[in-house]
Amino acid sequence: MNRSDAVATVSRFYQQALTVSPGGDSTAVLTALLADDFQSINSREVKPKAALIKQIEFFWKLVPDLTWTPQQYVVEGDHVVVRSVATGTPRGTFMGLEVDGARSFRIDTIDIHELAGGRIQRVHHLEDWATAMRQLRG
Repeated sequence: MNRSDAVATVSRFYQQALTVSPGGDSTAVLTALLADDFQSINSREVKPKAALIKQIEFFWKLVPDLTWTPQQYVVEGDHVVVRSVATGTPRGTFMGLEVDGARSFRIDTIDIHELAGGRIQRVHHLEDWATAMRQLRG
């Protein structure tokens, strides 16, 4: 896969799955975009494809203005590193905190996507959720 195809594949993850869009369907996008043996890996856990799809569906409901905006792509072979900014205004129980939509968050994220066969097979990710919680508490 060349650089532009790799960036295009990973960009769909941010623009059509992580970012809420009216009339969008994150589940359909992720079903097509993620490999069947996909893994979402962070310092606490490894999630399979189905678990990530459910999590993103939940986030779309909880954070109806969620946006995930890539700031930089670094491509090396079948790996695409993305530095991005996530913003949103959650309403409900967000990571154990009751929020009413009066406050928003803005955090930095870093993801390393591994591609295989034109799909995302694995993503290692870090999000600054501690900052989001401080911003939501005020």
